[in-house]
Amino acid sequence: MIIDTHQHFWNIDRPWAKGVQDYRILAEPEGITGTILRLEENETALEIADREPFVVGVCGQVIPGPVFESELNKFAANPLYRGICLFGPVLVNVERNKNMFLACMEQLAAKDMPLDLLRVLPGFWGGPKAMQQFQGTKESVQGLQTIAECVPTLRIVIQHMGGLPIDGKPITAEWEEKFQMLAKYPQIMIKVSGLMRGDTTRAQNERSSESLAFYRPLLDALWRIFGEDRLMYGSNWPVSEHEGDFISQSIRIVRRYFSEKGQVAYDKYFWKNSLHTYKWSPRMTAQTYQ
Repeated sequence: MIIDTHQHFWNIDRPWAKGVQDYRILAEPEGITGTILRLEENETALEIADREPFVVGVCGQVIPGPVFESELNKFAANPLYRGICLFGPVLVNVERNKNMFLACMEQLAAKDMPLDLLRVLPGFWGGPKAMQQFQGTKESVQGLQTIAECVPTLRIVIQHMGGLPIDGKPITAEWEEKFQMLAKYPQIMIKVSGLMRGDTTRAQNERSSESLAFYRPLLDALWRIFGEDRLMYGSNWPVSEHEGDFISQSIRIVRRYFSEKGQVAYDKYFWKNSLHTYKWSPRMTAQTYQ
């Protein structure tokens, strides 16, 4: 079983839409049996999930504020709603409105749902041009640490390995420090998602490296620092296609790597850690677990 914890269905009602069937054509031959849909438009995401059993859960968006509790309650009434995502710039407000923000995070934890975080760490590299304005700062890092320390029951997921640039070499001392900071909080999980996005060595219009050897120094660092219980798979489709990653290339990289770690670690990475984090329920026979 493989659960893809990070992909998007965009512009679903437009002729150039990327939808469920487009995804399944690419994903099912690689053994992917279900997915967590990552989409800010909560109603649209739930409508898609309701009619598509391949989607085991939705990670939407609810911004902390006066209506957070009522909005969260509304969406959480659907059991397919499995968490929310916030961008780094939002976390700048944690210290400015600490009581309000932490109250919202406690409400999320009470729902037994995780908080996904994107572009929190300074130095997040690449991604669509429209997103590159959203960058982490020392204030967003402080906000993350405040949440982790004050709401320890809240599971936190760092998307796309924190956004570090990948050049085929061992990670820098700066990124080692960032990862060690995250590792201090046992409730923080890391999505090894959009792996090929991070290749900084490719020239414009070139595809990212498809070599395990190129990504091994990064994967070794993540394995050393976070271990088998805190890493999970995500494709970041169709954003990943900008880097020439059409699901098959990157999943074959991580499949080879985690196969080396044994069946227990392999299963944790590809589905068991996502089950622990998002508490999804099977909707198809292929998603059934014991």
